[in-house]
Amino acid sequence: MDLRRFTLLALFHVWAVASQRRQPQMSYLQVPSVPEPPPLLAPLLRTAVAAKHGPSGACDEACFVALVEKVVHEAAQLAWARLDANSDGQLDLEELGSVTQKSWTGKKKRKRFVAGAESWPFRYILAQQFSTMDLSRSARLAVAVMPEHVARWLRSVAFLDQRKALFDQVAVLNAEVAGDVSVGDEDGAFALDDWHRWRG
Repeated sequence: MDLRRFTLLALFHVWAVASQRRQPQMSYLQVPSVPEPPPLLAPLLRTAVAAKHGPSGACDEACFVALVEKVVHEAAQLAWARLDANSDGQLDLEELGSVTQKSWTGKKKRKRFVAGAESWPFRYILAQQFSTMDLSRSARLAVAVMPEHVARWLRSVAFLDQRKALFDQVAVLNAEVAGDVSVGDEDGAFALDDWHRWRG
């Protein structure tokens, strides 16, 4: 092997190693830890968002389901807008990581996650979706696709149980005021005054 060829091969090897080092290492990307939220539907239904979607009259379970879905989807849109720091219509893993890091408080062994009803469920939904993705290929989700992930969460067993229990709570409160403690669940309903009474 002549000196010129050896030199070229050596330079090529150095360039290849340097290029490899400069490439972004996607394997380090990790989904930030967002714990499954506790029951937060009640505080969410007491927010300003919910005030715009209150029932116009007596509200049975079907009415309550529609009300809950409107409130949750609108709250989700507001949550995505807050998370989308650069307003590009994309929710980046980095954006989720930035806000999530601030939600963990306390010392190492006593850290706890602190977030409000208007953000915690939606950070959880986003983190769960990122956990199913190959982050080496993409570490972002379009805001436009998030309603379908929110809808899936609305059909989860944990959420359905939470929604049913809350409807029972409001409907039974109405029944107790009316002197009929047997009303609740599918046969229950509440009026606008009862809704305002529950929302406090």
